Amino acid sequence: MFKTTQQIIFFNYLCTQNKQKLTFMTEQEFEQLWQANRQQLLANDEEYQRISKSYTSSSWLDYLVSIGGFVICEKFIQGFNLGYVWTFLLAALGMVIVWYGFRLIKGRLSSSKTLEEVEQRVKAQYKSSLH
Repeated sequence: MFKTTQQIIFFNYLCTQNKQKLTFMTEQEFEQLWQANRQQLLANDEEYQRISKSYTSSSWLDYLVSIGGFVICEKFIQGFNLGYVWTFLLAALGMVIVWYGFRLIKGRLSSSKTLEEVEQRVKAQYKSSLH
């Protein structure tokens, strides 16, 4: 979960700072505490950062899929004889759809979990560490 001992120390520090308030914590109070510390806790989680980076990072393959998607869509749409402007616009739309589909597949292949699942795991660990 944590890469360095400094991250573990920081996590424990967050937990101990709020220990006095957490003895009889309601769900609403925990949610407020979670929102206050959410970014820091998720920034320290290796799996969350890896999945997040896979969603946003671009590689040469992304550009190749975009160009290939445009060319394939353009060739397909030319068969309908819609005119140059419509062919270009629909090919651009097809390219975006192909690229977005590729990014979704790429994100799922890089990890079997989604960001939401990892965030729920971190949240549950944080909650259990406070009790």
